[in-house]
Amino acid sequence: MIGERLADIRKDHGDTRQTLADKLQVSKFTVSNWEQEKSEPDHEILIKICRLYGISSDYLLGLSNIDPAYVKNRSEMLSKEDQALMKEFETFLRWRSQKTK
Repeated sequence: MIGERLADIRKDHGDTRQTLADKLQVSKFTVSNWEQEKSEPDHEILIKICRLYGISSDYLLGLSNIDPAYVKNRSEMLSKEDQALMKEFETFLRWRSQKTK
């Protein structure tokens, strides 16, 4: 779980494995192992990752499927037009959900 989420978050922020490794002062091989679930970062590195990307540890560890801060940060990466489309789609999904109940 950590590896998959870490890879997604890293890519969302435009970081390569090497860039993240440099920021965390570890090797690219170490980051690769985390993302491939061959090993896991220790708790000090987990804290650094969460602070670096502004995410909750619960989200990174898979204890929560949504991190409101991360969702907000991801939506801010979108253009204003795409943000408006996302809101329209969210409204549609809520309407459809209520209709099928």
